[in-house]
Amino acid sequence: MNKRILTAGALLLALSSFAYGQTSTRDFLHRNPQFFGSTGTPYYCNDTTDTPAPEGFVPFHVDHIARHGSRTHDSKTLVPNLYKLMNRADSLGMLTSQGKLLKSQIDSIYQRMNHRWGDLTPLGAQQHRDMARRMYNRFRPAFTPQDGRVNLIAQSTTVPRSMASMAAFVAEMRGYTPEADFSMDPSNGYDNTLRPFNSKDYKQYLAKGSWKSVLKEYQTRHTPTRLIDQTFKKGWEELIPNPVTFMTHLYALAMILPNTDYGIDLFPWFTEDEKYDLWSVNNLSQYLRKANYPDGQGLPVAIAKPLLADMLATSQAAVDGNGIEANLRFAHGENTIPLLALLGIENAAVAESDPEKVADCWQDFKYNPMATNIQWILYRNPAGRVLVKVLFNEQEVKLPIASGHAPYYDWEAFKAYCADRMESFPNVAPALP
Repeated sequence: MNKRILTAGALLLALSSFAYGQTSTRDFLHRNPQFFGSTGTPYYCNDTTDTPAPEGFVPFHVDHIARHGSRTHDSKTLVPNLYKLMNRADSLGMLTSQGKLLKSQIDSIYQRMNHRWGDLTPLGAQQHRDMARRMYNRFRPAFTPQDGRVNLIAQSTTVPRSMASMAAFVAEMRGYTPEADFSMDPSNGYDNTLRPFNSKDYKQYLAKGSWKSVLKEYQTRHTPTRLIDQTFKKGWEELIPNPVTFMTHLYALAMILPNTDYGIDLFPWFTEDEKYDLWSVNNLSQYLRKANYPDGQGLPVAIAKPLLADMLATSQAAVDGNGIEANLRFAHGENTIPLLALLGIENAAVAESDPEKVADCWQDFKYNPMATNIQWILYRNPAGRVLVKVLFNEQEVKLPIASGHAPYYDWEAFKAYCADRMESFPNVAPALP
């Protein structure tokens, strides 16, 4: 496949027309195939243009949560199982000439990815370094306070890719603020906010929720198997008793490769229609498990309530004068997807019961590419009034809050809005007892 590279302006135009319903999801993906990567889509950042703040308001604090950057595949079994299957088929003489070519690619991927499951890639580290640079340049007054003291607190889960993302971000930021006091703290003690998916209520939903049968039925209808006949000889059924699993796993590997520097592309094995069908299966899986699927009764979204409450608390502490210029958090897509829905950002909280309609109202490549981030910036004027601006993937967003100068909102009004949003979702057991 020839990779299609969009300039930031062209990408913004494409996403804008898509967001406003000027094209179907299928048409959008065929015109912009880099988004077939689902939640494996590498981070993209359009040109960042800030609406001027009201006169006299200057940024003084940033609260930030980001998914880790680009990584290798995080399953310890998916790639090894594909590798073993292809080699067994070859030893039995069951591969076609095309199958031998596919085996060669999988062999190469396995050799390079083995024992590095889920590791941050060089691209992933660069994404966070670039994010730090843009944050500093856009909101420089927050990092150059009048008293000259700069304090930044960074937290992460103890998963290596999240810790490495934090390290990349902080290393870049330190270059611009060499005199700053940095606190870098990866800890399981933050699981209530950064790993809320360990809640026993949410684990029960994942294990026994009705979403599982919905996804299985959809997978059966929408998983093509043509490629198996192309790469394996007749009688492959004994080798591949579950062709749906084989196809979804092969596509999952294709999705992650653009995040590596391997120079291997598996997408050409699939037709355009096959890519759409397999993307839609993954998209539905993400929606059912992590977003506002009606049968979930708000539980997948509600797990983000401790994170939102924590971000509000650290911002309020900055308003009250604790001297912290930025609170930076590095975690996972299981944080950012529900937080977007909880905040009501860009239709992320849409509730759709029909699995056939999900792809046209909720897209994982929009809500959870690698390094997805939500941040808000606090501004203050000489009279002490505080405003807040919210960013999603570094782009300004508008919220349903009365304001004469959106996307800037009164801090107290924003807190009230967040309280109302949290009240509309159920309470869940915390991740930590």
